[in-house]
Amino acid sequence: MARSFRRPKDDEELQELEAAGLWRAQALAKEIGESSEKITLEIILRIHKVFFEHANPDIAGRFRRSGEDIKKLKYIEPPLGTGVQMRMYEFWRDFDTRLSQVPQLPKTAGKRASQHALAKRNDAVITLGAWTQHQIAAIHPFCEGNGRMARLLTNLILYRFKLQPTDIKYQGENRVAYLEALGAIDQHDDYRHLKQLIIKGMMSSYRRLAETRKRMAK
Repeated sequence: MARSFRRPKDDEELQELEAAGLWRAQALAKEIGESSEKITLEIILRIHKVFFEHANPDIAGRFRRSGEDIKKLKYIEPPLGTGVQMRMYEFWRDFDTRLSQVPQLPKTAGKRASQHALAKRNDAVITLGAWTQHQIAAIHPFCEGNGRMARLLTNLILYRFKLQPTDIKYQGENRVAYLEALGAIDQHDDYRHLKQLIIKGMMSSYRRLAETRKRMAK
């Protein structure tokens, strides 16, 4: 028997449910990213379902449908609900190809060559993360949570290559910078600003990790 759903009584409860769902979705993205499981559209929908299944199960784990259209954004116009499934399939095919083209690290190499290969590989990973974020923002495939899902998928990619995650939520000045970075891609195909934001968030994660390890070592 399907479990009955009680809608949140107010915005505060809704925000609490979404926050809890986001935490679970982050844990799932980390688990999948650190595994060898193939990243598919089904995986993306699974993460979205975990995110929204308690806050809004009607839209959890599915793409927008006919009639669920989104108005034109500042620089882009997301497809109608009827076109989302095809756009996401096209995105996934391109994503899968790009993921397979991320350079592999050499098994045997000198220190300088290894450092160069690692820097090149990491730049390719961050570029793929930025491209993925922009694609999800442009398609807006979900009824809710598009920005956070875009960044969750970036973190899934970072985890896959044993890198630290970046920020999931942008607020204040960071949100303005994020929107401007997306605009730079839409207008000029310039990914530099979004890559810098991703790296900034990764560096914050590395600092938190170092601080945690330092406390544990005492």
